[in-house]
Amino acid sequence: MKRTSILASFIIFQSICCWLSPAAAVAQPLTSRTVTASAYIERGAAWFSKGDYERALADFDLAIASDPGHAEAYYNRALARYRLNDYERALADFTRAIQLKPRYTAAYVDRAGVRYQQGDLDGVISDCDKTIELEPRLAIAWNNRALARSGKGDHVGALADFDRAIKLEPRRAVLYNNRGVARFRLRDFDGAISDQTRAIKLNPEFVEAWSDRGAAREFKGDLEGALADFNQVIKLNPRFAIAWFNRAIHWQAKGELERAESDFTRAIELNPNMADAYAQRGLVRLMRGRSDEAQQDFDRCLALNVNLRQSLERLIDETKQQMSGRKPMR
Repeated sequence: MKRTSILASFIIFQSICCWLSPAAAVAQPLTSRTVTASAYIERGAAWFSKGDYERALADFDLAIASDPGHAEAYYNRALARYRLNDYERALADFTRAIQLKPRYTAAYVDRAGVRYQQGDLDGVISDCDKTIELEPRLAIAWNNRALARSGKGDHVGALADFDRAIKLEPRRAVLYNNRGVARFRLRDFDGAISDQTRAIKLNPEFVEAWSDRGAAREFKGDLEGALADFNQVIKLNPRFAIAWFNRAIHWQAKGELERAESDFTRAIELNPNMADAYAQRGLVRLMRGRSDEAQQDFDRCLALNVNLRQSLERLIDETKQQMSGRKPMR
């Protein structure tokens, strides 16, 4: 069972195509049908920019009905569906856009994003490989392939891809934080802290970087540094559940169980589906002599993630052994 949460960020284009480029217009003389499709795309893009994805989707539907061969219409509709969490149909639209326009780099990048959401890491790598073949200086393709490689356990390969992405875009904070996560997973805590510090310098309000640096400091044994980072995350974004969870782990490690329980509770309030938070709060309540409440937390943890059963049972046994001969801690 994980004890500290770290984050990495997948990057997608999500660039709405409002109208045909002049080059495309020369290659394909405008007809009334393509003019209509472009008008619908332009209006759909306006709705999209306002966050009204349902209306955007309706206009992109009309664009496709007007011109079924318009690759940008499928691409834009895919983005609207992505924002509406309709991943299956978004995937189909990105694929259709690529069929119509085989060198459509943005469609490969964003289809990889959908596949990442679906857990299809091999598909992500395939789309990123094609993107890199078409546009080798596109840093986000290297970043995204790195994340897929890391997800498959190839942290060394991921690190190499993050290195390449940073060489291409040395002032993009998210790339440093992502590389820091890869270094963390390779137990290079100093390297992780260095990268996350760089990310914070580039973007002082980058809450994920503060949180991840706190995790690396915690694992390195710099408990005060970790606490300072978790406090900063909560200051920047009080609704960032992982920061409350991580700070609770810090209090738990120091034996400050009342504080730990309070922070685990806040994490659960912000994210009621955080199985680990229920497990850890249950352990704290068990140590505080409230076994009935602890069992309720354990039951909720397993209802959310039954795969945690073995590790949870081990932690409960270890906690009970530690408590043998001791009074419940407050």
